[in-house]
Amino acid sequence: MQSNPGQLLSFTPSPKLDAALQAGWEAWQEAARVEGQQRVAVWLAHRLRNPALKTELSETIEALLTSDDPEERSLALSEIAEIAETIDDLLADTLWEGVLAAGFESEDADLIFEATSHLAAIAEDHGDPLAAAEYYIDFLNWRRQPDHASDPENVESAFDEVVRLAHLDGDRRAAALYEFRQAQFTRLAEADDERATTGDWERDGSPNESWS
Repeated sequence: MQSNPGQLLSFTPSPKLDAALQAGWEAWQEAARVEGQQRVAVWLAHRLRNPALKTELSETIEALLTSDDPEERSLALSEIAEIAETIDDLLADTLWEGVLAAGFESEDADLIFEATSHLAAIAEDHGDPLAAAEYYIDFLNWRRQPDHASDPENVESAFDEVVRLAHLDGDRRAAALYEFRQAQFTRLAEADDERATTGDWERDGSPNESWS
């Protein structure tokens, strides 16, 4: 059985998946593989309140649990995470954490940034702009590591979001600091400096930090 604050107990097709979801992505992934495709499909359809998903997500879940292709698994995970958004924040957050982990593992900047954007949006929706900003700060720090590359637009977008979220959180000093750092990066990008696409663009090699 599972319960939500203010709601009556409701039946769950898989208490193991519910418990694993509370423990995070790795625990849920392991539990899902043990439960198998059919049980996971039933559980997702129930959790997302859409019986049709048992059939519609069948191939997607199969790819997620059994595919040897990391890109195929990531795409399947992203598809389910997008469906979960606005319906089940805990599920969406956990699955996007899985996408983020896959992005880091494959050093896929676009995948990392996609997951970062979704995770930050969920954190902001829950009234935590600092936590949202920290996802973007983590992306900036990852991108600054040797040989890590990305589209400069992703870096610019990450800076935009950190500045916006700092203002939202009431920290003008942090907002001004990141505006300054962004201006430095923008000058490099406009000059077609290779640091705008690969490696560290900062003179100071220390990582970016949040304002906590």
